[in-house]
Amino acid sequence: MRRGTTQPFDITEIGSRTGIAGHGTEILATASEGVSLDAETAREVIGTRFLADPNFEVSVDGKLVTFDDVPTGSIQKAVVEVPSFGTVHITMIDSQKVDRTTRQHGIAWWVRSRLVGTPGWVGFDHERILDGRTSGAKRFQFIVSADLLLDAVRPDWSGFATDHPAWVATQPLVHAKIREYLSNFSDERRREAKASIRETHLRTTRRLSPVGRARWNQFVDEVIDACPSISTAEVGKVAGILANLELTTSKYGLVSKLYDLPPGDLDALYHLLDDWTLRLAKDALDEIQTRLKLIDDLDKKLRDESADEVEDLQPLFERSLWVFGPEFESLEFTSNRGMTTVIHEIFGVDTKGSRQRPDFVMLPDGSVGLYSRDAHDLGHDVDGVARLVIAEIKKPSVTIGGDQKGQAWRYVKELIERGLITDATTTTCYVLGSKIHAAERGNRTEWDNRVSIIPMTYDTFVRRAEKRMLGLRDKLKDAPFLKDRGLDADAFLEPPQPNTEDLFEIAP
Repeated sequence: MRRGTTQPFDITEIGSRTGIAGHGTEILATASEGVSLDAETAREVIGTRFLADPNFEVSVDGKLVTFDDVPTGSIQKAVVEVPSFGTVHITMIDSQKVDRTTRQHGIAWWVRSRLVGTPGWVGFDHERILDGRTSGAKRFQFIVSADLLLDAVRPDWSGFATDHPAWVATQPLVHAKIREYLSNFSDERRREAKASIRETHLRTTRRLSPVGRARWNQFVDEVIDACPSISTAEVGKVAGILANLELTTSKYGLVSKLYDLPPGDLDALYHLLDDWTLRLAKDALDEIQTRLKLIDDLDKKLRDESADEVEDLQPLFERSLWVFGPEFESLEFTSNRGMTTVIHEIFGVDTKGSRQRPDFVMLPDGSVGLYSRDAHDLGHDVDGVARLVIAEIKKPSVTIGGDQKGQAWRYVKELIERGLITDATTTTCYVLGSKIHAAERGNRTEWDNRVSIIPMTYDTFVRRAEKRMLGLRDKLKDAPFLKDRGLDADAFLEPPQPNTEDLFEIAP
């Protein structure tokens, strides 16, 4: 006999013989190498599982396995007095280890040292003493010696006559004694579980307030008492989560949100956490949320034909340079205050309110912002401007034509004359408006193609932004952060810090 590959054992019959007294199965080991189990230990293990049927005898090395082989700490005995009928003896055996099934466990009824029925946790009247799924059902065995029930045994010894007076009097008393033993065991197990959980999370609970610590202890007590089938490890995990929640600012708000989730969403969250950490997922979703809210605000404001003020659009465009192309994703693109100052020194005059936003220039028909990325020399020091983006936003009522494109080129020429950009600088000017003159839809290039002037409608800009976001705006249109929103971009855009520089408006 060997361990099998497709079945538990591969058995090959090598011979047979007759004329041997008795019956049963004899197992012999032809070699003892690698065997760590001695005969005494084998008898202990067998004794805790195979004594329920007195007709099933097991011998190890010629010595019969009896109750005496069961370790002292694994066996207890009790006596139950049944008024008017006599005495019942109960032997309680704890295998000390949870087996995979309830086989060889449960309640075995003996009458005159003979097994009645089949051992198990369901009584002859179909009353369930213990749930077979629990660990106790796969660990304990109760042998009930009740000779007083001889007259109550059915003729085939499959059970007892449920209406016999002796059985009616005996069964509830025996079951009560067994339940008492299981309860005492469970009480001890619960005390150990509570102590283990508190010791595991001691470092965290020490940081809790007295009220929070009391609430946490109450949770541990109530869950272990009310749900004995839940393992200590599982309760410990939940208790650890709640201890951490007590330390958070949101407290149990997360539990409330989890409670409201349907089963499908809980499964989705489980699978999400298989692939993402919460912090990483939040960083990614925050970036998506910020961009989608940005697109939503731009779309609503740019489509408002009655809007006359565009000063609140320029900050939005500063955060949306990524729409123009992947090269503008770089965080190195920042508002160039020096160039802005040159523009207003040449063209502008002081106006009321211009001091609040020195990072762009207000125009009579819109606004203009200048955003640049530094160039570096071989020593990695800043050496001028490598890339310049000029975003000029026209009011919805203005049609983009040759004059508007020419105005962007005038800005660039002034910057060239001042030495702020050189022939090593690549400059792109975007002139955005609600309409473009039919004859001016093409791009314009200047200074040997170093300067590109690109007219673009608001609608094209928004659709390009949606494409860059893989169409998520439409897919997530029911997301809470996009539903019933106002148009206040300051709710998610961090305004720049005010300084003492002035902002000038270009005179007509």
